[in-house]
Amino acid sequence: MKLSEVTFVVNGKLIGQDKTVFGFKSDSRECQAGDLFFALKGEKLDGHSFLKDVYSKGSFAVVDRKIDFSPYVIVDDVRKSMLNLAISKIEKSVKIAITGSNGKTTTKEIMASMLSNHGKVLKTEGNMNTDVGISLSILNGISNPDFSVIEMGAQKPGDIEILSSIFKPDVSAITLVGSAHSAFIDVPKEKSSIANHTKAVVIYDGDLRLKLGNKGLVYTEFVKLEGYKDLKTLVKLNDKAFFLNGIWGAGQIKDLNMVLSVLQYLKIDFNPFDIEKIPIPESRMKFERIGKYFLVDDTYNASPESFINTAQTCANIGNAIWILAPMKELDMNEVKEKLMDAFSDLKPKVVFTVENDGFYPFGIPYDLNEFLNVLDPNDVILVKGSRFYKMENIVKEIKEKLKKLC
Repeated sequence: MKLSEVTFVVNGKLIGQDKTVFGFKSDSRECQAGDLFFALKGEKLDGHSFLKDVYSKGSFAVVDRKIDFSPYVIVDDVRKSMLNLAISKIEKSVKIAITGSNGKTTTKEIMASMLSNHGKVLKTEGNMNTDVGISLSILNGISNPDFSVIEMGAQKPGDIEILSSIFKPDVSAITLVGSAHSAFIDVPKEKSSIANHTKAVVIYDGDLRLKLGNKGLVYTEFVKLEGYKDLKTLVKLNDKAFFLNGIWGAGQIKDLNMVLSVLQYLKIDFNPFDIEKIPIPESRMKFERIGKYFLVDDTYNASPESFINTAQTCANIGNAIWILAPMKELDMNEVKEKLMDAFSDLKPKVVFTVENDGFYPFGIPYDLNEFLNVLDPNDVILVKGSRFYKMENIVKEIKEKLKKLC
């Protein structure tokens, strides 16, 4: 894409020589030669303050004022221009939006995998689920997609309403109404708002708290979970049994069925062969056999619902040791009861906690030597907690020790 093409789409003015754009950025530290930098204004920082660094790297910028560098595109509103440019790139594709308290990214990855058998798929990357993240994912993604799979997250009330009004999905899916962000968001209301701007239907799980009008369509349970063998998951589809790669819990099977329900609505065929190829995203209930032990890396994020899903799966495989850090941004009155119920029902062998500070009403402080003292062959070690606590470092520490025990 040329700067002149960008200028035309955003209704701006090109100052200086026309250049080819190779990538799009909003963080000056990530800029490389040929990138187009959007000088966004945030609550604390203004991207215009970093233009010297941007141009020193051979990048260009979209700005809202005259600057001493060249070339650049000047517009009235940088953020709006970025959004309009992203929208223009996917306007001819089938747009599928995914939101929910848990399972958004897993559902997005499954959706992209299944749709890739039927056309070119552009998906938002990682957890880039804000207006800026979605826009940059689209702009840096493939050209002329047949399908655009967009993950939408909420950091504050009204975010889903805004995002869906911007990108106007053809079909949406709400994976789950759970406890994530419940400390400051009315979660059912927030997720329901996606229906206001979805053109056709919203696939969901029948949760009566969601108010979707005549657009709500309850998902179909195409795939049924049957059990586990050799770190694979046995499932059935239309009475045909087959294995999925890795360990899938009930939550991941639900995410899969959400995807298949979207495909059915779009009149897109699916079969066991396509489903067998789906990978599980990194750090989302990733089971690994290390010698005589099972290590479960579920450190991507934490909520009571995602924890209980993983803990139930671990209990179905063997004696479980939980290593847990607190969960952030939750309504604690709602959470404590769920945690105690899980502890009572699933009966873990031992629970270790990291920086607990009263969050968990059970467990003892984590210590590597104490952990090793209670470890037995075939134990299932679950590591879980909010990303703030960097639980991936504990996963790495334990993995190194287990390899030495082999």
